[in-house]
Amino acid sequence: MANGKEHITIDPDQPVIYFGRFAFSTGKGTYINRIFRVHFRNIPFSLVPFHLAAGNNVGLLVIVTLNTEQVPLLVTTVNTCGCYAAVIPTVSLPPGAYPKNWDKKQQSIYGEVLPGSLPAYTVDDALLVTVRPEVHRVMDVRVVKRSMLSDKKYKPADMMPLQSLKTLPLASGMTTSLYYDTWPLRGHVKGSIKLWESLLLSLVSLDFYVGMDKEYGDTVVSGNPFYTSLLPWNRHASDMNNFAGFLRFWGWRL
Repeated sequence: MANGKEHITIDPDQPVIYFGRFAFSTGKGTYINRIFRVHFRNIPFSLVPFHLAAGNNVGLLVIVTLNTEQVPLLVTTVNTCGCYAAVIPTVSLPPGAYPKNWDKKQQSIYGEVLPGSLPAYTVDDALLVTVRPEVHRVMDVRVVKRSMLSDKKYKPADMMPLQSLKTLPLASGMTTSLYYDTWPLRGHVKGSIKLWESLLLSLVSLDFYVGMDKEYGDTVVSGNPFYTSLLPWNRHASDMNNFAGFLRFWGWRL
């Protein structure tokens, strides 16, 4: 608390990965999403290079989709504003589940080039996600042996359940949520307003708070669709909180 007002910041010296597990179903079966969420202190304001998404308390989601045999089928990465969503299949995904004309070599996500496919991986492997400094965008995803991660350049992070983001400790001994819980900011991350995005993209998206980071999980609970398309008529069809609908919107036929 500062001057009687709540102020949330991210401590980069104490990294935490927040995790969750959710099931979803399609006409072809039932699947499990393992969700991993991290937050960063900020994307700094910069004109050269221009940081469109400059702001505080920004975050990133990595979602691994498994079948009922616990085999990874998809890896989805997205910033917690709903921006830069990328779905990467593993070779275990059935051929009929790909979007039409899918390039298995690579995909371009607003300037970042990511794999078009990942090899199969097991408990002996790890998913290595590389994030671009300052802007915190995913710049590479690959499967590596776990032994590789013992290198000193990797710092272990604490693991905490996603729900703990709603009970962050305050110096007073009380707790608070990372998310606003009242209109008009309900379901958005506190302190994460993006000035440039509000100025430049609010008209095309019909959302003044476009670019703000969001709660991920259930639109009914958060009151805030986790949309992944700027076009307002796609707001609900592209809502990643409805993961089956999100995949269908982007052409996946899981």
